[in-house]
Amino acid sequence: ETVTTGLVDEFPNFFRKRRLPLLFSVCMLLFLLGLTTTTQTGIYWVNLVDHFCGGWGLLVAAALELIGINWIYGGNRFIRDIEMMIGKKSQLFWIWWRACWFVISPLLLIAIFLWSIITFQAPTYGDVIYPMWAIALGWCMIIFSLIWIPIIGVWKIIKAEGGSIWERFQAVCRPEADWGPYLAQHRTGRYAHLASSQGPPDKDTTNGFSTGSSHPG
Repeated sequence: ETVTTGLVDEFPNFFRKRRLPLLFSVCMLLFLLGLTTTTQTGIYWVNLVDHFCGGWGLLVAAALELIGINWIYGGNRFIRDIEMMIGKKSQLFWIWWRACWFVISPLLLIAIFLWSIITFQAPTYGDVIYPMWAIALGWCMIIFSLIWIPIIGVWKIIKAEGGSIWERFQAVCRPEADWGPYLAQHRTGRYAHLASSQGPPDKDTTNGFSTGSSHPG
């Protein structure tokens, strides 16, 4: 469902009317890939995937998510979005939230990542030691799951408006002018201009600690 929804959202004109064939194709592909785990060597494949894909990729993805929310979208903007949905909270609540997202979580991710590198050992299953080609395949699985992030980033920079590469990079690091709640009835507070066309959005962009418009009422 995650894969098909992502494809439909990215290519709505092509896949929205072909959702059933898309779902069938993705399920069939994953079914065929999963057949390797039903053979006599299936447990070795499961262990290999779990050893590599269950940790490293998630750590990198979580770190990139923190960067995207805190320093690209803007941590304070994200807080105001949450507050608009759940209501106002005490200042102490948001101080703790900022501490977790800006300091504690990044430091923990860095520590876990460094420790996993220092203590890395080749995967084994019982007395069986995986050959080098299997280890290389494991690293390829991690790279394949993460390489799309920089590829899409470069593609967005190429397609962005602007003269220099830096101007395009700045453009893709800011939310679009029409970014906001999908439903019109939810476009209130600092997103009211989307429903009434009254002025541009706020300027709080890349700096997670910067300030912008006030909290929505």
